[in-house]
Amino acid sequence: MTATVRVLDGLAVVIALALLVMLATGVIALGAAVLDRPEDLLVALVVVVATRAWLRPIPLPAVRPGRAVALGVVVYVLVMSFIALTRHAALRSHALDLGQYLQIVWNIAHGRGPVSTVVPTYMTAERMHAWGDHFSPVFYLLAPLQRVAPGAASLLLAQTVILAAGAPVVYRWATRVLGDPRAAAAFALLYLVSPSLQGINARDIHPAAFAIPLLLAAAWAVDAGRWGWGVAALVLTLACREDAAVAVVGFAVWLALARRRHVAAAVVAAAALAVLAVDVSLLMPRFRGGAYVHLGRYAHLGTSLGGIVVSLALRPWRWIAIGLTPARLVYLGALLLPLALLPLRAPLVAAAAVPGLAINLLALDPKLVDPQAQYQAFVLPFLVLAAVEGYRRLRDERWRRLALPAAFALSLVLTARTANDLSVRFWGFGDVQRGAYALMARVPAGAAISANERLVPHLATRPEVHVFPRGLDTSEYVLEMRSAAARVPSDRYAVVASADPWVLWQRSGSGR
Repeated sequence: MTATVRVLDGLAVVIALALLVMLATGVIALGAAVLDRPEDLLVALVVVVATRAWLRPIPLPAVRPGRAVALGVVVYVLVMSFIALTRHAALRSHALDLGQYLQIVWNIAHGRGPVSTVVPTYMTAERMHAWGDHFSPVFYLLAPLQRVAPGAASLLLAQTVILAAGAPVVYRWATRVLGDPRAAAAFALLYLVSPSLQGINARDIHPAAFAIPLLLAAAWAVDAGRWGWGVAALVLTLACREDAAVAVVGFAVWLALARRRHVAAAVVAAAALAVLAVDVSLLMPRFRGGAYVHLGRYAHLGTSLGGIVVSLALRPWRWIAIGLTPARLVYLGALLLPLALLPLRAPLVAAAAVPGLAINLLALDPKLVDPQAQYQAFVLPFLVLAAVEGYRRLRDERWRRLALPAAFALSLVLTARTANDLSVRFWGFGDVQRGAYALMARVPAGAAISANERLVPHLATRPEVHVFPRGLDTSEYVLEMRSAAARVPSDRYAVVASADPWVLWQRSGSGR
């Protein structure tokens, strides 16, 4: 046993060193074999360390639980900020959603209101009022950032800090529930290594993501008897997006089933459903000039909010086959495994996740069942709450010792892909990035432009920016890859600069 442990310790050190080398150089060549994805080494490291810990427990340093959580938050903010910022700098962010939301917040900050010219493909207009697409008044709270530090970086950093803030909330709430600060700290750290949380954080910005720490804060406030704070957290949740009302309904389920506060649950659910109905049926159609578009994901259930509810209640044959496909069962497993299936031990608490799960499982759009997409923001907080309650209900001491280590191991394996973003191979600059920045620097700050969707997040702090080929009737400049040259009208635009593979066109005198 001792010899095996020593071999595994040595192997873990070798793999960890190889991982660091790969992150710094981008690739490791072992003869004919070439390793260039850090996630492979991270998975191997987790397997080796988990096996070693199974044979003989690894002593952990004596750190106060609160300090461990604080350190975890600092590490999370540093690592995820690096990932978010370098992805953006390396042109790996997107017009939808970073460019669109950046322009909306920037316009709010400069008194133009929540308008955007970065328009999704399902809309025909060249400009939209943002509240006709998604109702996210929470952006008003972020607008001052675009006065102090305009650009995408401040929003990416703000989202990282907001998501990290959920860890101290989990720690305080779990300490109250478990009466064990060490276990509570473990759950706070488990929250930070959640594949869903890191996936959401790494991919642009999403107002729905802000609901994660807010819902956790609402649960803590209720259990602490601070109802005013709880109401404030729920109101802010509703301000994240119109469909965040579904998550607030989930919170009402938690109040009713997990805390037996039926009157409060009824009030919260009624308020959330009323807000949802007003947003979707009255407010947003007024801003959009048409019906709420996102119900199209549920066309098999009905064309209106009421029709969808009726189908869910009275026509189960319309949704059972869709909601229980193998892909959706895999999706459920990907949400539960990082928590070591602990939410299943507390079904009345886990039931709070059902409304959020329903809007994902029943949608025709496969993006909603990506376990690392922003659509999990209305599910993850309730699964975390249920995992803590499930752990509390474990009676077998052996399973109590195994549950959290297993959850950490599974979380690290399922989120290993995040490690790729730390490799210089993924964030290092090449000719593509240098050429793009050189040409973007030649575009005047206030000029209207139609650009490649990867460049839009870098050009969105202006009143008019379009995703090519939109906006050719009004844009002063076009910035796209050379391969798109045939789609740029030669009678209206002339080439003024190029840096392969990019070309910058300016509207010519004859086309003005």
